[in-house]
Amino acid sequence: MVCNLQAAEKETYRHRLAFLEQQMRQVIVGYDHLVRRILYGLFSDGQKTLGRTTCAHLLLLAYPGLGKSTAGETIAQLVGGVFRRIQLVADMLPADILGAPVIENLNGKKTFTFLRGPIFSNNVLLDEINRTPPRTLSAALQAMAEGKVDMGHERFTIEAPFFVMATQNPLEQEGTYPLPEALLDRFAMRVILDYLSEADEMMLSEREDQFATMSLEPVMAKEEVVAIRELIRTHVYVDRACRAYAVRLVYATRPQVGGANVSWHQHCLHDLYIGNRSPVLVGCSPRTHLVLINLAKTRAFLAGRDEVWYEDLQELAFDVLNHRIVLDGTLLAQRIGKPVTYLDEHLFACGEKSFDLRDDIGFVRQIVRRILRGVPTDLSE
Repeated sequence: MVCNLQAAEKETYRHRLAFLEQQMRQVIVGYDHLVRRILYGLFSDGQKTLGRTTCAHLLLLAYPGLGKSTAGETIAQLVGGVFRRIQLVADMLPADILGAPVIENLNGKKTFTFLRGPIFSNNVLLDEINRTPPRTLSAALQAMAEGKVDMGHERFTIEAPFFVMATQNPLEQEGTYPLPEALLDRFAMRVILDYLSEADEMMLSEREDQFATMSLEPVMAKEEVVAIRELIRTHVYVDRACRAYAVRLVYATRPQVGGANVSWHQHCLHDLYIGNRSPVLVGCSPRTHLVLINLAKTRAFLAGRDEVWYEDLQELAFDVLNHRIVLDGTLLAQRIGKPVTYLDEHLFACGEKSFDLRDDIGFVRQIVRRILRGVPTDLSE
C-alpha cells in the first residue's frame, strides 16, 4: 500500500513538473536546453551542509538580448515565493545584498535591528554579475553555499527553497570584474547560450505581441518545490558504478594530483599538451562530482526513472565542469591560430556523445576541447 502511494505521488509530481516546463516554454522560446537546466537547478540539491541544503544555483553566460533576465523572472513568477532581482553595479556594497543593522526607537530606547537585504528571498536573480567588485560578491558566498547569513553575533537563515540565478555578458570588458573562482564554484552549472536558430527567432517574432499582455500565475507553491526535492533526494537511486564514474571524471581534471591520476589526466588531454605542460592549470573541486550526481538524479526523475544512468551524467557534465576548469593562459595564447586535428573535427561532426562513458574517461578531453575551440567564456580575464 505504501509503495502504491509513493508511486502515485511520483507520477503526480512528474505531471506537475511537465506542466511547469510547458508554461516556461511559452515565454522562453527556442531554448529547451535552458528550460531543462533551470528545472534541474531548482529541484536539485546544490550543496549539503549540516541540516541544510540549497538549490543548485545557475549562471547564464550569453550575449546581450538572448533572454537571460527573462528566463530568471519567468521561473520566479511560475513558482510561489518571494522573488528579488538585484541589478549589480560597480559601487554596490555587501550591505546592499545581505542587509545591515539599523537603529530603531522602541519605547524610547534605541536598539539595533537587522534589516534583511534582497538575498533573503526564495528566488534571486543577480543581473550582470561581473559588473560589481569581487568583495561585494564574496558577501553572497555563505548564503549560496549554506542558505545562511552571519551578521554580527547572530545567524539568519534564508527560507527554503533558495535558488540563485545569475547572468553574465561575455562581450564587455570595460567596467567589469573577473569572477572569483570561489564564487564560480558555488554555481552548480554555467549554461552557455548561443543565438537562436532562424526558425526559433521567427517564432519569437510572431509571439512578441502576446508578451505585452501575458500574465503568468504561479503553478506550483514553494512547499511543493521543497517536497519534490526531498522526494528526488531520497527515492532516486545512484548505482555505485555511476558514482565512481562521476568521481573519476572529476579527479581526472586535476593535473596537480600525483599518483595514478597523472596517467588519467595525460590520457584525457595528451594531444592538447604543449611540451610537458597540461592546458589545465587547476582542476575541479570535490564539490563538482556531488553536484553532478544530484543534478543527474533530477534529470532521471524528470525522464520518468528512479535510477541514474550514465547518460544523465554525460548530458550534464559540460555545464557542471566548464566553469570549474581553470586553463593555463600562457598555453592558450600559444594555441591561437593552430589548426584543430582531425579528431577534433570528427568529434564535433559526430556529436559530443560519441564516447561510451563507462569505458572511456576521454570525455574530459571533449569538455576541454569545447572550451579551447572558442566557446564564449571569461577565462581570458
